[in-house]
Amino acid sequence: MMKINTPILILTALAAAVIGCNKASAPEAPFDPVVRVAPEVAPQTRGSYTTETLKEFDLFIHSANSKYSYTNTKFTKNATSGEWEPARQMLWEGKKTGFDFLAIAPSQASGLSMTDDPIFVFEVETVQTKESTASDLLWAFKSGTSCEDTDLFDSEGKMKIAFNHALSKLKVQFTLGTEFNHNGVPQSNPVRDVQIGKFKTRTGIKINNNKFDPVSSTGDKKTIQAYEESWTKAVDEAGRDDKTKNCVAVFECILPQQNWDEFTVNFICGGKPYTYTARSGQYLGIFESGKNYTLPLTVGKDEVIAGEITATPWADGGPSDLETD
Repeated sequence: MMKINTPILILTALAAAVIGCNKASAPEAPFDPVVRVAPEVAPQTRGSYTTETLKEFDLFIHSANSKYSYTNTKFTKNATSGEWEPARQMLWEGKKTGFDFLAIAPSQASGLSMTDDPIFVFEVETVQTKESTASDLLWAFKSGTSCEDTDLFDSEGKMKIAFNHALSKLKVQFTLGTEFNHNGVPQSNPVRDVQIGKFKTRTGIKINNNKFDPVSSTGDKKTIQAYEESWTKAVDEAGRDDKTKNCVAVFECILPQQNWDEFTVNFICGGKPYTYTARSGQYLGIFESGKNYTLPLTVGKDEVIAGEITATPWADGGPSDLETD
């Protein structure tokens, strides 16, 4: 007959029960009052920020307690650790305390407040390049939240900042007629000096009815030099030059949201100057925040034929609260 050691079994069961009780009643992790962040940028193309290229941004926090409200504070990414470090320490008042926040890039001059109207004025560059992000204004905003918002904070207690693009992007797609292949398919892009004219380049930024609002663009109308986004040679399926196909060049620029009566596209193709004028009677006549517009132009030796301007979200960064006038 098997001998059962009853006292050992009882002690083992008691120990397991005690451990189980301790697990069930483990205290909640202490609240971390230090503001820490985890920013990311919605997908985009050249001339725009990416999560990897974002190196600094400003964070505003507005709370009922002015002690825990902060004017724009620059966060810089530590090149070694990858952590985001603020120019000054920022603290949460408490886990349940409500607050609004606004994050913007590129960083602006210090001393700005979320309650200013406008908070600041932003201007795009008139000469844009695919390497520069200076004309790409990013934003992230949320009102009436708290540190208890599990969707806003990650498992490490960092506030997730999902940046979106605040302005508009215009792409001009040049499809070259096969007559440009007469002496052989061009081996490099013959389209150059693309100038987009008659657009305002400045816009004010403010919070309007608890929404981030790039207000109507301001200032004089100017010409923006667009940059080459892509160049596709005329080739067949095997990748060989094909004179029966079309070469395609795409140029783009970033500009503030605005209504327009007309704008011009001046460019040189094959050494010859061309001008196309788009008028609001042909199109809707508005460029909205966070939208990517494409104007297709078919270029012949002596003419330019335009297609419909199409609009898509600049990037799929989730629902947008942007308003435009």
